[in-house]
Order: sequence, then C-alpha cells, then structure tokens
Amino acid sequence: MTKQMIMAGCLALTALLSAGAAEAASKIVVEKNHSTRVVLPASAGSVIVGNPEVADVTVVDSRTIYIIGRGFGRSSVSVTDSAGRNIFDADVMVGTPVEGGVTVYKGLKPSTMICSRTCIEQTDGMQSSSSTPAAPPSPAS
Repeated sequence: MTKQMIMAGCLALTALLSAGAAEAASKIVVEKNHSTRVVLPASAGSVIVGNPEVADVTVVDSRTIYIIGRGFGRSSVSVTDSAGRNIFDADVMVGTPVEGGVTVYKGLKPSTMICSRTCIEQTDGMQSSSSTPAAPPSPAS
C-alpha cells in the first residue's frame, strides 16, 4: 500500500465519522415557557421543528438558536446547512421544573405545584400526554 492510499483511506474515514457525529441526536430538556441556547457547528440554512406546539426555535444568527418549551411533551429539532446537510439534531423534552415542582393527582387529573416555602398550583392548563395516576383507583366497597 502506498502512502497516498493510506492517506486517502484516513481522509475518507474521518469524513465518514464527522458526518455520523453531526447526525447523532442529542437530548435536550427544557422547562415549559423557558429556553435554552444552542451554538451550531456551522451556519444554518433551515430549521425544522417536529411538533411546534411542544417546542419552538428562535434564530439569533446563522450559528445560534434558542429552543423554547411551548407545551409539555417531546419534539424533534433539526437544523441543516444551505446544502441540506444535517448539522444539528435533537430530541427535545419539555416538562416541569425538576427542583421545586410536585405533581399532585386529584383523581386522574394531574396538577403541578411549584413549591418554595409554600406551594402554588400552576393553572395554565398543563398536562403531560404521558401522565398516569400515582396509584390505581381503590375498589368500591
């Protein structure tokens, strides 16, 4: 094998591995009505949001976007460059705050309480599509 063939093989392998890394989906967790900043590895051409009722994207400049949690659930966010190559792919999960948030079930209806010294019920109609009761209903006696 010549040096040129080895070099060509290494370059091809590097290009293949870089393309795979750009397409690997990352997981992003955002609270409802909050945002998270994402710096892109290249200039964006198009932004695609799987479920705009769950997540939204604001483009600040060609390499900076903000992902905003609009409603509870999951959505995908993909960004391609001007040639259509995928430069960012994320699975976005929008939920309640991890710290200070408690889900209380009244029958089968969940409601979220935001707690510090006291707890306040958050009443903006939030309900996760995957919510389940904390305990099965008790049998009638």
